[in-house]
Amino acid sequence: MAHLKKPGKKFHSFAQEKNAQAAVTDALFLLVIITGLMAFLFTFTIGYGKGLSDQVSRNTNFEFVASALKTIMYQSVPRNADVVLQPSNPDQEIDYLMAQLKEDYADDGNISLNTQKNLTRTVYDVMRPIADTHDYLFVINTAQKYVFVMLWRTEFATFQTNPSTGNPQRYQDIQVQNPAHRMYFCAPALTTDALQRFKLRVGNTTEVEAIVNMVEFTGSSLLLSQDSTETRAGVSLATWIATPIRDTEWQAMHCSPVPITLP
Repeated sequence: MAHLKKPGKKFHSFAQEKNAQAAVTDALFLLVIITGLMAFLFTFTIGYGKGLSDQVSRNTNFEFVASALKTIMYQSVPRNADVVLQPSNPDQEIDYLMAQLKEDYADDGNISLNTQKNLTRTVYDVMRPIADTHDYLFVINTAQKYVFVMLWRTEFATFQTNPSTGNPQRYQDIQVQNPAHRMYFCAPALTTDALQRFKLRVGNTTEVEAIVNMVEFTGSSLLLSQDSTETRAGVSLATWIATPIRDTEWQAMHCSPVPITLP
């Protein structure tokens, strides 16, 4: 009769070692999975939070700029820009800003200094809440030309250059001049290419545009059906966080300080 032998100690030791290795391998594999999931969740949470924050910021900026442009277009202004409106004086002549603009443009396809003053002061007043931290650009243009271009710019100090190469230093000690901000007119030598390069240089912009119908009388008749040209003009407002502008992009804008006193 055959007798079964009990496993020896060596067999028991080998089996226990294999089981221990398998347990350690399983634990390490599980740890790798958990670590990967945690890293993924952390990255996703950070990215989602930043994306959500950026989207909220963009929506907020867009709502402000859209509301600002509506306010500008429906603003009432004095017919004489040098007169301060007085509620107690019923004889003062006032009109919608866009109505005055269209009337002025109809004469010769340009706008007078009087209308430019009303435009500048209206935009300046409406954009005051963000003027300390943001620059902005207000443009009226047709398919043929720029009718009115106004730029609010933060006056940063000149770029610091590397003495050995003459190129701007990578890290700049950002400072502003006195006054820190200034309003400019940028027309009529401005080109579309220069304007697009300028927008690319300043970075992320929030821009809103509206379309208005403009008429220019080209003859002696004041009837719309005779001796007149009707065109569509874009009225746009763009804002961005104040950014230093290099001389190349700035000179291409052909800007000069406005000859208007601002509050």
